[in-house]
Amino acid sequence: MANEALPQYMRIAMNIASRIARGEIRETQRLSGRSILSSEFNVSPETVRKALRLLADMGIVQVKEGSGTVVVSADKARQYLESLNARQEQTDLRNRLRDLFKEQSNLERQMLDIANNLIAASASPLPSDQSLPNYEVVVPEGSDKVGMSIGDLRFWQCTGATLVAIRRGQNLLISPGPYAELQAGDVLVYVGAPGCKQAVEQLLSNRAEKSLYRIQEQILTAIHMKELAVIAKALDAKLGDITDITSMTKGMTNRSYLFSCKGKRYILRIPGEGTDNIIDRAQEAEVYRAIAGTGLCDDVAYMNPKNGLKVTRFLEGVRNCDPYRDTDVRQAMDLLRRFHGLRLQVGHTFNLLEHIEFYESLREGAPSVHPDYEETKAHVLSLRDYIYAHRGEFCLTHIDAVPDNFLFHTREDGTEGLQLTDWEYAGMQDPHVDIAMFCIYSLYDREQVDQLIDLYFEGTCDRETRVKIYCYIAACGLLWSNWCEYKHGLGVDFGEYAQRQYGYAKEYYAIAREEIQSL
Repeated sequence: MANEALPQYMRIAMNIASRIARGEIRETQRLSGRSILSSEFNVSPETVRKALRLLADMGIVQVKEGSGTVVVSADKARQYLESLNARQEQTDLRNRLRDLFKEQSNLERQMLDIANNLIAASASPLPSDQSLPNYEVVVPEGSDKVGMSIGDLRFWQCTGATLVAIRRGQNLLISPGPYAELQAGDVLVYVGAPGCKQAVEQLLSNRAEKSLYRIQEQILTAIHMKELAVIAKALDAKLGDITDITSMTKGMTNRSYLFSCKGKRYILRIPGEGTDNIIDRAQEAEVYRAIAGTGLCDDVAYMNPKNGLKVTRFLEGVRNCDPYRDTDVRQAMDLLRRFHGLRLQVGHTFNLLEHIEFYESLREGAPSVHPDYEETKAHVLSLRDYIYAHRGEFCLTHIDAVPDNFLFHTREDGTEGLQLTDWEYAGMQDPHVDIAMFCIYSLYDREQVDQLIDLYFEGTCDRETRVKIYCYIAACGLLWSNWCEYKHGLGVDFGEYAQRQYGYAKEYYAIAREEIQSL
């Protein structure tokens, strides 16, 4: 498997797992120490520690403080390698598919330009002494549009023509509504300017690669055409002012599209697979109203509280916070501390422990991929009493305050600004949950966790609060592990990230329990 793109510690973990799977290193055998392994692989001891931690999370080795690392399962080493190989095959297929779409992009763009010109032409007013032409077209046998409704076809949006009747045998359906379904042999009677005739024929053709309808499905799959006019109005523009719609990288929760309008660029956020089950868009809209004018992020240009479509200004020169860059982390914690200090209020709460159960319920009875899930869950939930006894006063909390959501960008004056984005999980909660979330997404070890806590509290964090944050790390790890399992059931795989979150649930339960017992 080509693994050059993997992080160093994962490549080292694969190397060691391969030796174990081949029997070069046997079960119960002790691995070399970190210093020896770091010399062998020419990396730092910290990189080796991460590799061993990953192998431990997979059940391949057991790390014993003071006595080294022992191999416990060759079978799990083979399972781990098979999983990585399968993941690489999927990555290769996705890359090939991406390349194919790139090859088509120029052709599709030209065809869309022609289609837009046709639609624009059909919208041009006719002279007062000229009657409106009407046309007829037969729905072909075997057409892939048979069975689709007029509304699903977006007949007018795709062609600029108005359907006035459907002739079906001896029957004539006058002014069919959006729910009328097409049948093979139907004769569609429509009116429009001459340019719409070709667009209608394209729409009904079986040539998927040349069909206007299919092109729009490929490029504008998740863009709700009926809402583009509403978005244009929110931007004080006309529908025709929205141009250059291109797909951006798909995120963990949503899809995003970049578009231009009147010389400015915007991002259209489309909710991803299954998000209607886990996110209340009306609550998200309430959060954006609460943070409006605070400078934490740009005010949204458009937000639909029912389906979650959101339009925001495109930021120039954007880069994510680097959790291993000291200046970035300091600025991120300064912004987070300022946000929490505003003590903003909304009408809903994000209950951390209840959401663990909720995300689990979305699996609809399917067992967890983790054999010891029930034990881990019971351990994490046992921290409830300590959390409730020490949690701080609730205020609006981001919940998803991970490094990727801290965006450094270039302001109009050329200076660098910082915003906190993606507020869809935000709600009333102990604000220290945000610190835990930043840690687990950054894959911090305990030393780095403590450094971040000290940075946020500016060196004034008491021990009880620190232990509470350890409890939050355990709870947040299990929360996002369950979230990842739910998304995996929808065909969205987060690979090692999901495994590491589950690892945090187990590791920081043990750390928190030990600390609580010593208080």
